[in-house]
Amino acid sequence: MPNSASSARVLPSPKTGCAIAMPETNTVETIVDLIRTLTPAQRRVLARRLRVSGLLQLDDLATDRRRMVVAPALGVARPPVASPQRTPMPTDPPARPRAPLRMAAPRDAANQPAVSGHVVLGPPAPGAAPAPHIVAPLPGQAPETPIVITLRGLVTPTGEMASAEYTLQWPGYAPQAVQMRFGGQPTPDQVLYDTLEKALRAVLARLRDGDADPATARLEVYCPSDRFIDEVIDEAPVADARLQTRHDRVAALLDTFGDWRLVRTGEG
Repeated sequence: MPNSASSARVLPSPKTGCAIAMPETNTVETIVDLIRTLTPAQRRVLARRLRVSGLLQLDDLATDRRRMVVAPALGVARPPVASPQRTPMPTDPPARPRAPLRMAAPRDAANQPAVSGHVVLGPPAPGAAPAPHIVAPLPGQAPETPIVITLRGLVTPTGEMASAEYTLQWPGYAPQAVQMRFGGQPTPDQVLYDTLEKALRAVLARLRDGDADPATARLEVYCPSDRFIDEVIDEAPVADARLQTRHDRVAALLDTFGDWRLVRTGEG
């Protein structure tokens, strides 16, 4: 009686129709040899039947799908990072609440500006460049060197309009003098408040033009009146109550700078 290990079943060949012997003991090698005898079309049919029947299960290797995340050579595999969920944008933007209306203060003698005009004396040449030894500030920042404003008090020449002057010294540039002209008969304190406010607004406008944050700016203001400085820094009350509004505007402008100081240059 033949040995069971060598016994075989006889099956027709799918390619030639001839009978082929199939061993009773099926091994992987014998199955692979039988699959080699199939035509390409028959192999595709076989693969589909194996997948449908659940006999063919593909290996899901993590290293094949996420090679940059899972690296067996480096040790423990790191879990994948979940991508953040995107919030759908609404079709119509939400309605913004309307800001409450503010009534403008009546224009009286205290609020009426006394400045009737200003003249820039000796402006810098167009396209003037800073001095070569000055290091340009970082983007969004003001110059490291303090910006200097020098105030000059009220001048009332006989038969001419009252005037005052301030000089703006921007780091690295030539000084720029601006003459203020006033209508009527302004007081010396009123002139100093208006001149300083005009100078502060000019500095803020120049900082905005350079996309610089005023909170990074250092400011020095030279003033000829000690009493005016005491009023601005609230060491003394405002002598003229009609100038309280001007005082508050100047104080608010000074607070927008990162560092500022008033320097006494004379007796008021």
